[in-house]
Amino acid sequence: MEGLFHPLRLQIDISTIDISIIGHSSLLSSHPRHGLADPNGYLSFKMVDKQIDSTLEKISYWGVVGMYIGQMGTNPWLKTSWLNRAGFQQISKNMSNTLPKEHTQQQTKSVNTDRFQLSSSYPRFPNQMKILETPEATQVNATLVAADLRPASEKAYTEEDALMNQYMKQYRLSFVKEGDSYVLDPSKPVKLMTEGQVSQESLDAFRAELEANGLGDEIDWRGVQEDFARMDIRFDNAERFETKADYLASRYAVLKDRIQTQYTGEKLEQEMQKLDGLYTKAKEDMADSYTSNIGGFYEEMGQAGVSEEMRESVLAAIDSKADEYSAYLAENDIYADITGPSRQWLKQDDGYMAAKLRERAAASSADGTNTQMVSQQAPFSADDLSFAAIYAKGLSEQIKHPDWDVKEPVESDSALGKYLAEQYRSLTDGMEQADISNEMSRILKDSFEPFIDKFLDALNQKIDHNRERVAEKSWLSGFIRTEYINREEVYRAFAMAQS
Repeated sequence: MEGLFHPLRLQIDISTIDISIIGHSSLLSSHPRHGLADPNGYLSFKMVDKQIDSTLEKISYWGVVGMYIGQMGTNPWLKTSWLNRAGFQQISKNMSNTLPKEHTQQQTKSVNTDRFQLSSSYPRFPNQMKILETPEATQVNATLVAADLRPASEKAYTEEDALMNQYMKQYRLSFVKEGDSYVLDPSKPVKLMTEGQVSQESLDAFRAELEANGLGDEIDWRGVQEDFARMDIRFDNAERFETKADYLASRYAVLKDRIQTQYTGEKLEQEMQKLDGLYTKAKEDMADSYTSNIGGFYEEMGQAGVSEEMRESVLAAIDSKADEYSAYLAENDIYADITGPSRQWLKQDDGYMAAKLRERAAASSADGTNTQMVSQQAPFSADDLSFAAIYAKGLSEQIKHPDWDVKEPVESDSALGKYLAEQYRSLTDGMEQADISNEMSRILKDSFEPFIDKFLDALNQKIDHNRERVAEKSWLSGFIRTEYINREEVYRAFAMAQS
């Protein structure tokens, strides 16, 4: 599909670090803080996190620009967690969302021009944005990039990903501090570039520069801050809890090792303070969101007090993983795997080295040469938390979108009770395979009966809709169900199936 050139409105909102495009809603929809997506594509703009400074003030800048739109694709999810047991991996696989197939597009001539350059002649960028260049619409070389809406903490990071990531850092927006707030740096024109516009020739030339000069010794703290964003655990990514925990822990371990190796004295202390601050914030974001979403669900299922125990356990699980990765680094030289002069720059990409650490540690765990350190203080293990998150997602989706058929009249609701009993057996079998702790097993089992009540409530709401239809069209009476679920019959069949 050929790219089209459209006049759109670009808003840069520094208080939330959000880029959204207004107009042509049939083509694009806003994706807060991390990009813009349409059903077939993704435009990625890496931004600084909203916590740049505690005194950050809102700055909005409006203007009309030309935006390039092209078709892109989607990569399949990759599981990177290395602490899951075989039983849990099977359960996670069965409960994960069905994912879209990757779109492909015939390779065409690519371009690598700066699509837009915003004039620096307006010191404060008050009300307008000047277009310095309006290029012709051209096709995107879609084979060079596949759209991926996931944050860094949920996807793999290969050598090709590292090259593209370093290349795109040239197009990050620049800010300067003015008083207690940040403003766009008026001395640097703003360049907007999407990965789909990068030609293979440009990547090859950039790779040659990296091979000759490396990335430098300074840590890209802005990049770390961006990658540690979006660590939250929600129902739509519940199955990736341990993937995200491993990402955060391994990245911390690599950066800590680098700082302690590279610096001494006051510089070492300053760099560790930066790292610990970002790590703590990301870890707490993850724990707080897990507590609110997953813990909150089980609280609604009658498990009072479990949210705080889960929060404590999330924090402990991440710290335990970080300690384990650090211990692995102390005994294994993962940098020795980077051979050849043309690949030495990868050693300075901490994101890439963290990915290699996870890969090596996973292989070691599979060989039985690595053991998992378990916190004795936390109520729940990482396996407990992963299983609970996936199971909460499944139950929550059933309550929101009950799939039991209540369209036609039935003589008995015993089949519904047997259906729920089978689901309960699947739960107990899954917990045994995943080696869930006794306390977590109790919580999940005790949550099932309250879930049944809410599930039956949801079915009765669908029956209410049937009743409304019959009230409007009386001839439907007898053809669709209008009698509410017989709860006693359901529970009776459920209990008999368990005996």
